[in-house]
Amino acid sequence: MPDINVTPLVDVVLVLLIIFMVVTPALAQGEQIEIPEVSRIDQRAKDMNPIKLVIAANGRTLLNERAVDRHELEERLKRLHRQDPGRQLKANIDSKIAYKTVREMLAMFQDIGFKGVSLKVRPKKDGS
Repeated sequence: MPDINVTPLVDVVLVLLIIFMVVTPALAQGEQIEIPEVSRIDQRAKDMNPIKLVIAANGRTLLNERAVDRHELEERLKRLHRQDPGRQLKANIDSKIAYKTVREMLAMFQDIGFKGVSLKVRPKKDGS
């Protein structure tokens, strides 16, 4: 009576499982950016459902994890702000983006009427 050898099948399934475990977190992030470092981080409670904006150094812009053209960004932000004026904006801006561009973006957020804009940062490493 011949036996079926399932060892190769199990090996293939385990390799596929490992591949999915490695790839899935990268897909969930959306865009790879380098977050700026700061000395002190604000520890106050933040909005639990903010509008999420990602601006990458390669020019790609994501609004609530969906790609958006920079020319459409202001109109979409205005629409979201009109729907819920109390909702906060959380901006993840790559540290490689020019200060002038960041300043223009912050001015645009203020002109739209956002009362609170959170910039995602990470703590500065000791010795820096």
